[in-house]
Amino acid sequence: MSGYVYESAVQRQPWRVIRELARARHLLLDLVWKDLRARYRYTVLGFFWAVAQPVALMVLLTFIFTVVFPGRLDAVAGAPQRDFAVMILCGLVFWQFLATALSAATRSVVDNRTLVNKVHFAREVLPLAAVLYPLVNLALGVVVLVVVHLARGGEAGLGLLWLAPLFVIELALATGLGLLCACGQVYYQDVGYLVDIGLLFGFYASPVFYPLEWILNSGAVPELVRALYLANPMAGLLSAYREILFAQQVPAPSIWLWPALCSLLLLLAGLWLFRRCAPTFSDRL
Repeated sequence: MSGYVYESAVQRQPWRVIRELARARHLLLDLVWKDLRARYRYTVLGFFWAVAQPVALMVLLTFIFTVVFPGRLDAVAGAPQRDFAVMILCGLVFWQFLATALSAATRSVVDNRTLVNKVHFAREVLPLAAVLYPLVNLALGVVVLVVVHLARGGEAGLGLLWLAPLFVIELALATGLGLLCACGQVYYQDVGYLVDIGLLFGFYASPVFYPLEWILNSGAVPELVRALYLANPMAGLLSAYREILFAQQVPAPSIWLWPALCSLLLLLAGLWLFRRCAPTFSDRL
């Protein structure tokens, strides 16, 4: 029978994913386009809203840390030389991609239950489409980030190309987590609420709107808490993005190796678990 039939035990084999995703590429593109149209179809400003939120938060947080609490910046060595507004925007743009992708991927299978129950296809297409459609928002956000960086006297050279391979790590992280959470959401509706809480917690527990040095150089943070904080792969990724933007150079391996390892393991675990559970999705939905 066709490779799309999930009732076959052969369909549980994880190594079939790439071949089946290639066959379902048209469905994948259709789902990405559907999500984009549903998000911006009836808006006046369209894709402008993709960058409105991070820019608004950048303005607000810059005001708070430079006007309301200006002394906090002096506590970090080198902070006065850092463009604080651009640093905040850099963190917000890349964090927003992860938050949007993971939230959408978690509910992707449940939201498309009609398609799952009636059509045979590689179920991985659903969370993957949810992870890919925020790429449009990210691309616009990166353009705005570079423009703001240049407008405030920064430099932009070929070093910015290192953002691409670094983003591959984040994309793998979002895909792996999305597959795991989408699978869990089918069996336990609580997973979606846990993801929302986790993203809210992660926003403050990652260096999104503050430099990593605030944690590393703070004597008030216990060693155990600092170790747990650094175990968060987004801590290293966001710091690496900023180093590329400001220093125009490849970040030290100590910054991105741990996030890369976490992303790879989560991606493999997500693909394996999703493939094993996908044949029973129709029964649960």
